[in-house]
This record gives sequence, structure tokens and C-alpha cells, in this order.
Amino acid sequence: IEAEKMNHHPEWFNVYSKVIVDLTTHDAGGITELDLELARKMNELTGDSV
Repeated sequence: IEAEKMNHHPEWFNVYSKVIVDLTTHDAGGITELDLELARKMNELTGDSV
């Protein structure tokens, strides 16, 4: 839901108990400020720190 609010559409992979989220913006050819913002939000929601 947070990604949708940001109009960001990362790739998600779920295998057993592991979730991998690819935040690279393909159109930009790398990591953007939006990618970093979403990563920070994900860390905030999970209680992890960068």
C-alpha cells in the first residue's frame, strides 16, 4: 500500500519465508531517490534501521 501511495511499483519475490523486494527503477537505470524513500519506509514499518 505504501508503494502504491508513492506510485512506485517494485518487483516482489516470495519464496517460503523469505521476501525479496527489488527497488531499482529500471527506467532510470539504477536507484533513485524514490527507491531510497520506499526503502526507508519499509524499514520504518518493519522496525529495521538503515
